[in-house]
Amino acid sequence: MKVAMQDIGNVAEMIKNSLAVEGELMPDDPRYESKGIGLYRRWFREAVDRSRRWQDEAREDYDFVEGKQWSKSEIKAFEQSGRPAIVINRIRPLLSLLSGYQRVNRLDIDFLARTPDDGEIAQVRKGITKYILDTCDYDTQESAVFIDSAIGGIGWFFVGYEVNEDGTDGEAYVKREDPFGIFIDPETHEADFSDAKYICRAKWVDKEDLKEIYPEHAEAIDAQYSVYDSYESEVAPKTDDLLWYKRELQKVRVVECWYKTREKQVTVILATGEEIAPEELTPEILMSGLIVGTNEKTVSVVKVCVFFDRIILEEMPSPYQHGEFPLVPLPCYYYGLGGDEIPAGFVRDLKSPQREINKRRIQLLHVLNTTGNGGGFIEDGAMSEKQFAEFERKGNLPGHYQRVLAGTFSNGAPKIIERQIGQFPAGLAQAETQATNDLVAISGINEALLGTDLPSSASGRAIELKQRQAATHLAVIFDNLKNSKRKVARLLWGKTGRAGIIPQFYTAEKAYRIEGTNGQQFITVNQQVVEQDPIAGTVVKTLNDLSHGDFDIVISDISASTTHRQAQLWTLIDGVSKLGVPGDLVFDIILDLSDIPSKEEIKQRWRQRQDSQAKAAQEQMQHQLRLEEIKNRDFRQAINIKDVPLALQFAMAAKAGYIAPEIADYFVKAMIQQLAPELAAQMQVQAQAPTMPPELQQMQEQMQGEMSPEQADQLFALSQMMNGQPNQNQGGALTQAATESLMRGMSPAV
Repeated sequence: MKVAMQDIGNVAEMIKNSLAVEGELMPDDPRYESKGIGLYRRWFREAVDRSRRWQDEAREDYDFVEGKQWSKSEIKAFEQSGRPAIVINRIRPLLSLLSGYQRVNRLDIDFLARTPDDGEIAQVRKGITKYILDTCDYDTQESAVFIDSAIGGIGWFFVGYEVNEDGTDGEAYVKREDPFGIFIDPETHEADFSDAKYICRAKWVDKEDLKEIYPEHAEAIDAQYSVYDSYESEVAPKTDDLLWYKRELQKVRVVECWYKTREKQVTVILATGEEIAPEELTPEILMSGLIVGTNEKTVSVVKVCVFFDRIILEEMPSPYQHGEFPLVPLPCYYYGLGGDEIPAGFVRDLKSPQREINKRRIQLLHVLNTTGNGGGFIEDGAMSEKQFAEFERKGNLPGHYQRVLAGTFSNGAPKIIERQIGQFPAGLAQAETQATNDLVAISGINEALLGTDLPSSASGRAIELKQRQAATHLAVIFDNLKNSKRKVARLLWGKTGRAGIIPQFYTAEKAYRIEGTNGQQFITVNQQVVEQDPIAGTVVKTLNDLSHGDFDIVISDISASTTHRQAQLWTLIDGVSKLGVPGDLVFDIILDLSDIPSKEEIKQRWRQRQDSQAKAAQEQMQHQLRLEEIKNRDFRQAINIKDVPLALQFAMAAKAGYIAPEIADYFVKAMIQQLAPELAAQMQVQAQAPTMPPELQQMQEQMQGEMSPEQADQLFALSQMMNGQPNQNQGGALTQAATESLMRGMSPAV
């Protein structure tokens, strides 16, 4: 609704009053552009001015991909000359192939633990990261950002956290941002814009939507719209009108300015060496006596201001604790040289050969159209007026026969002479072919990667080498993608002393279904458990604490192409078959290189079977060892019972507890007397020779009927020796000490 000109001053005063805050400067103050809204407006204007050249080039890049490759003035000139504005779009297929190449060769985020204690939680982090990226459909967002980078030279991710509508929970997300809505500090010189002092994100918003988001500023928003509508188009400042307001759409541009400033920060030093913010102090810490002092230092702080024109809608510190901008760039070709350099994409250098292709094709068709009918010369009187009018209408139609007056071609020279058709200029076709070759050479996508124009005799190795050559040409783009994905992961997890989005917001106990080493599994994070410690007593511990642990984030490389990965697969299989390598030794690697679905489930079942087979083999081996031990024991026993003298058999039986030791001693001494008479005589001097015990006499009587003649003679000789009658037919040099040693060394017979 428009207002009268005399009311504009009142409206402006209303706006000033609605924005009145302590220390606010008005536009007429010389310090206006160095503080508050004046500073934010200046930053945004400078960033917009710096980006104008890139925006013009980038919009033309997008137009070329869409097939809009002629300007309105060029199309009009073609129409006036009777030529069609032909477009042979050969950029889009190249871009589609590049995008498909990225989609089938995605990069994976992995976490490497820095200490052995962090190994398990590293796998948990990987699973939680995959869960979050799957929830926000990250793969689709990444492909869209990659296309932005390849076309216009730069794409943008926004990494944030969004609370659910009921306000009870939320989810981290990563999404694609419109590159034409991002404006960067013009003083930045790093290739990844890491030294930028501020980054602005701007959007055109309807008034009602803006009032719904910021109801507390509804009155100021209405007043500002009234000011916009009250100005006549010729009176309104054109620069500001284009910068802040779209009159035909009735929309204002809302700017979200993220900027860095340096502030003094006080931290509390604990006895453990850790430094925490004062707001993190708990009664337990205060009462524990762990506080040893404070530390004051200057740190970089990220803040955000939301405004449009001269109205600040919101101003606060960044809601994220990681201390970085939530915007992550993906440049294609940009070197951070400053000056007039602007990001360039894959399409930028292809526009000139694409224009050449279009021009040559238009010229080629024009030549064909104009030389299809050679024309000629007609003398006056060769046709009637009616015949000439018919010739003008149908003369260029194929197969048309034109009537002429009688005698025109007879009685002398003809009165109608046809002009000869000129030769087709082969140079036009050659020029178009050359432009097509330039297009392929500049893009780096050769015929091997396109899968066209390959001779049937080309070997698989030759094709692979040509594809690798093209992949090397594109390595810069994919290396930038790897760096951007690593920054996304850093914003999600943060770094030492700077909590990322996940440690900051994912603090409640919750179960997630993640992809683990054994397939999909449910895991509970931030789980509080109570344990009893013999020294500390009752202790509360947190299992799978997402806020603890120190890790290195890496982006794993995937093979350059599906064909290359399959080549690695068949090379490995061929090596296994030729070298005799056991297939089960590399079975899991073969699965990883293959495109078989449910690979993790197959590997899990394979591992379970391997474990069961190993367990069965171990049990079989233990059983064989037990059988071998029993066999050896029986074999030793068989040898002992057969080969030792009878006296020693009695000694072994006594040692095993089968007979009385006295009986064994009697037989041993008798054997000594038989084998060593001199030693027996000495023993007889020292002690009276023992008499045969009654048990031995009884045993002798019982055994005589069962003994062989040799055993009976031996027993008789032993009995004589025990009665003091040594056998004169026996002799030897075996001493008692040697005999007793022999006895002690033998195993008892069972």
